[in-house]
Amino acid sequence: MKDYQLTWLAQRVTTQTTAVLVPFYNEAGDKTNFAERLAYFDGLAARHPELDIILIDDGSTDQPFAADTEKLTHLSLSIVTPNGQKIGALYTQIKALPHQYIIFTDFDTELQGLDNLPEIHDKLAADSASMGCYFSMRPTEGNTPAVQFQMLEYALERASYQFSKNEGSVPIMPGAGCLYKRPIIEALLSRHSGLRSGEDRETCLLGLELGYTVFYAPQIQALTQPPQTFHALLQQRRRWSQGFVEVALHKAAFYRNQMAEKTVLGLRHRIDMISVSIFLLMPLLLLMAFLISSTVGVALVLAWTALGFVETFWLYSKARDEFRTIPNHKLKLCLIPFARVLLEVPTWWRVIGRVCLNRLQGKGACA
Repeated sequence: MKDYQLTWLAQRVTTQTTAVLVPFYNEAGDKTNFAERLAYFDGLAARHPELDIILIDDGSTDQPFAADTEKLTHLSLSIVTPNGQKIGALYTQIKALPHQYIIFTDFDTELQGLDNLPEIHDKLAADSASMGCYFSMRPTEGNTPAVQFQMLEYALERASYQFSKNEGSVPIMPGAGCLYKRPIIEALLSRHSGLRSGEDRETCLLGLELGYTVFYAPQIQALTQPPQTFHALLQQRRRWSQGFVEVALHKAAFYRNQMAEKTVLGLRHRIDMISVSIFLLMPLLLLMAFLISSTVGVALVLAWTALGFVETFWLYSKARDEFRTIPNHKLKLCLIPFARVLLEVPTWWRVIGRVCLNRLQGKGACA
């Protein structure tokens, strides 16, 4: 990893237990929202003096701290230069900290339930093999169809955590809401490839590869601001899918070993690969089916729809409590298979098409 320069603008590190790191890049364009987010994190730091909350400007070009920041009396502010693609900024900051634990969150995310951290600290201290935990990710703000879809999708993802808890694994520790032991995360980031789109997925896998475990901490919630439209959601999903491909290629050997050993993580990756293949082949297979006859085409559509319903409600049955705050969730879940097709098919055609084009042009697969 290249060298980066850390500069403190306001250093208010007062504890050695937990630091909350909030990296951001070029967020000052919307001055009102930027000021609101700064005020939120300063207020969070005031309510939790046992935490050191550090906002990290990752080499922004819009001069975010040019405005008056004297009212921010509880936050620590730092700048990392040049832009470190998030991983470089986090690693540089962590090396300068004395804390036992590091929380990662995003600039547009709010954390709730931080009073439960002592319980989590005790659990981590009692288990030397545990590298950290991931919080309950929940989209908030907005009542559009896109947001409703994401609320259900996030709840289904949280339901899937049930299958990994005994193994102590998870495919990804979300960068918007997770906690690591500081010595471990520092070591992991020193081994990181620096790839940006799937940086949190790769970080998690590096720890699992070294034999560490993780656990789910639902008592802490990370409330993230979701895309409000399906167009914005599609853009977000392309970035996420790009990250999946980056890590799948970069950690291919690790994934193969997990599948060979029949771990839950390996099974999850196999299912993900099958799902991607289905989304890629679906338009071609439907076209062929309808060319044979409309009956065959309709039968194929019904079969895929039934499969989507079975998968969705099977996950729902494993953790129904995750859905209790979503009104009319059973009815809305019936629409999930159709929404996923509309979202995933164009996403994966775009992402895999780009990977193939980069290969043909002699570039890196994820250039």
